[in-house]
Amino acid sequence: GGPGGGGRFQFGIFHTVALADKITIRDGPPELDLLNGSATGSRGGSPRHQIELRTGVVRDGIGIRLNADWQSATRVRGGATSADELRFDDFATVNLRLFATLGPQFKFVRDNRWLAGTRVTMSVDNLFDSRLKVTNAAGTTPLSYQPALLDPLGRTVKISVRKLFF
Repeated sequence: GGPGGGGRFQFGIFHTVALADKITIRDGPPELDLLNGSATGSRGGSPRHQIELRTGVVRDGIGIRLNADWQSATRVRGGATSADELRFDDFATVNLRLFATLGPQFKFVRDNRWLAGTRVTMSVDNLFDSRLKVTNAAGTTPLSYQPALLDPLGRTVKISVRKLFF
């Protein structure tokens, strides 16, 4: 909470296990099994396992939040043989957010009341600049699956200022 309070700690971890993920386009063709070699986009099939971590600490208007996401590897069959298969490695990202809500706990805000209610935030998405790695049966990355093409932004740093008017 507020000034002089004990603060707040949050923690959550979630594990999702996909038992089935199939799509029927229409009667006739076989259904697409996204857990077993089919895909609907350029980032592979559906991962069987996903883990999400959400944690944060806030005290006296100052806080930090950390979010991490991981998914298991997937594969996409491109033909009748394993030579036509693509492997999408397991993938993790970490996001960090630091923020301060300016209030009477800061002397410079007490001296400049117009700053009250201002929040300054710095966030870093994809903190470790993780990129999805895709390889074919030969162990090379096909041109259209180069990491910078799948995720052109990589790590992003943002600074924002928000002001509430009372």
